[in-house]
Amino acid sequence: MTPSPVRQEQIRHHRRETLLYVIVPLLVSVFIVLLGIVVVLLLQRQLQVDVLANWMAIVLVFCPAMLCTTVACILLFTGIFLMNRANRVAVKPLEKMNELAETVADRTARAAASINNTTVNVASRFAFLDRLLSTFESPVDNKDMEEK
Repeated sequence: MTPSPVRQEQIRHHRRETLLYVIVPLLVSVFIVLLGIVVVLLLQRQLQVDVLANWMAIVLVFCPAMLCTTVACILLFTGIFLMNRANRVAVKPLEKMNELAETVADRTARAAASINNTTVNVASRFAFLDRLLSTFESPVDNKDMEEK
């Protein structure tokens, strides 16, 4: 039993995709690693260690770290976007609250000023009583004041 021409085309297409997306990148990666090894072997001993250590740090530490922190970065950007949106939503209620607070502060200041004026007026009307009330107080000794 021979496969149909459509099935053969699908198999050929699958093999081509496998070659392009799996085998070619693998061969390129192996070639880059082998090229790095050849370059390292041609360098001086101290420079070999330095280049190899840097390359290993990049490949084994920084690349996985970048892959792992990508999710955290995406979450942080999403959080920033949502906070900006919440800030825009909260502007109008906060402005209304600010106007209300200013109104209450103005009314309080006017009421305090009115109470102050009334208190000063009442105190000035009863100022003559101050002389009468001071007659019942004990006299102040001027000698004590001069010593101090």
